[in-house]
Amino acid sequence: MKWLVALVTLIVTGGIGYVLSNKFIANANEQATYYQTMQVADDDARMKYLMKTSAGRAGINKAKITVVDSVKFDELKQSYEYIERTREEYTMHTETYATTDSNGKSTTHTRTYWSWDYAGSDSKRSKYVTVNGFKINASVIQLPQYVLKLKDTMFDKNIKYGMFFKHKGEVRNNYYYMGSSTRYRYSYTPSSLKMTVFARLESDEMKPLSDRSKIVTTIKTVKQVKEEYNNTAKNGQVAYIVAIAISLLLSIGSWLAYKNRV
Repeated sequence: MKWLVALVTLIVTGGIGYVLSNKFIANANEQATYYQTMQVADDDARMKYLMKTSAGRAGINKAKITVVDSVKFDELKQSYEYIERTREEYTMHTETYATTDSNGKSTTHTRTYWSWDYAGSDSKRSKYVTVNGFKINASVIQLPQYVLKLKDTMFDKNIKYGMFFKHKGEVRNNYYYMGSSTRYRYSYTPSSLKMTVFARLESDEMKPLSDRSKIVTTIKTVKQVKEEYNNTAKNGQVAYIVAIAISLLLSIGSWLAYKNRV
């Protein structure tokens, strides 16, 4: 009977471990194979050849991504592929709270505090960029966004709004302050950058990979990305072995517990 208990425990825990680990391993192996078998382009000539031959999945190392129609806000001197401006207002808040004295009497108090609160944002994005000279719609490629590190010299303070008003703001702690109660922060994508691009290359077309909604970019090389997927697959195999080992230990523990009880 005690062997039967151990066997049942082994089957149950082993089955759970097998299902979970096997699914993880299968997905990891599939992803590793998916990236291992894709073509690699180290320059624009190779990329153009892969497009001409409709090579399909490809990783393009150090691709030069350049905006075709850069965008900007009036107050900024520079242009970008993407720019976002977030407004914050210094707002007073009122809240009530209660205290209780030693006699159990409750008293309600009111206090005020100030905080910088989100007050809306607006953004602009270019319509087109080029990847090693090949023009694509900017909406189909995933590009990084950074916090814009502000300096006073970045702002055109001669810009007029209405008949008399001009920008009189100043930069403090990476915010552009327009008076004491309004400030702005900015995020952006540069108008030119070099990144590794993963895409599906067809004749005169660059599309997202089949498992992605956008063309993916990364600062890592194609080789580094492939190694990461391979390591994930290897870790999945290790996880499977660990799951089986845990199942065995649980089975032995159940058997010992049953043995000591009887």
